[in-house]
Amino acid sequence: MQTVYDREVTLHSRNVQGRNALTERAGRAAVFYKPAHARKTQPGAWRRLAAVALCCGALLCAFRLYGRARSRFGVQLPVRTVLQNPELPNGCEAASLAALLKYKGVPADKLDLAYGYIPRGDIEETTDGRTGPDPELAYAGDPAAGLGFYCFAQPVAQGANAYLAAQGSALRAADITGVTGQGLLQYLRGGDPVIVWITKDLSAPRTGGCTWLLADTGETYAPYVNLHCVVLAGWDGDTCTIADPLQGRRRVDAAAFLQCFRQMGSRAVVVH
Repeated sequence: MQTVYDREVTLHSRNVQGRNALTERAGRAAVFYKPAHARKTQPGAWRRLAAVALCCGALLCAFRLYGRARSRFGVQLPVRTVLQNPELPNGCEAASLAALLKYKGVPADKLDLAYGYIPRGDIEETTDGRTGPDPELAYAGDPAAGLGFYCFAQPVAQGANAYLAAQGSALRAADITGVTGQGLLQYLRGGDPVIVWITKDLSAPRTGGCTWLLADTGETYAPYVNLHCVVLAGWDGDTCTIADPLQGRRRVDAAAFLQCFRQMGSRAVVVH
């Protein structure tokens, strides 16, 4: 028979077990539920937030460096192309000079430059054979006719200076033949487009076709058959922008351009 003492012990034991059970359930609940402020301050969450912030910072720095690099090394000058056709199928020099002068704010007409200012000499048939001028000194032939060839930097600079003087302009042209690729880039950065001599498709220069005797020396001259004159108007990384009198403004590979430019004697003219 259970005594009063036994009943009190039993009741106390049940009370202790009940309190332990409640404590255990409360502990399990605490494991599964955490206040919002506690969840936000977990070490793992802070590490993830720090990683995201570092990535965003790195991307921002990369974009800024890219923009600064383009600003420092890339340049594009808004030279508007003057097309040589249909009036001057062989007049790329006069068309390029007209484009450069217009960019400098000097009104210019390609026909006026070709026939009135750039030194020019006809190709003539004589008893001694065909004779004509040295392209280093004057344009050879008629730029509007089939028997028209080209001239190089000195006659273009000479014609430009004669035209600028007639217009009352303080600008002057300079023959900078021999300039390096870095030199070309420096002119562009200074706001000066450059007339340059290359080939039509940036291939190696070729000579052939008809020849003529130079009027001043009697030497036989074999002209280039793929020569072209354009305005270098931009340089951005591995591409150059040219104002091409035949094809309009276009981009070309910088390495191929420089190689062709050097093969053509690094001939160039600026107006500044």
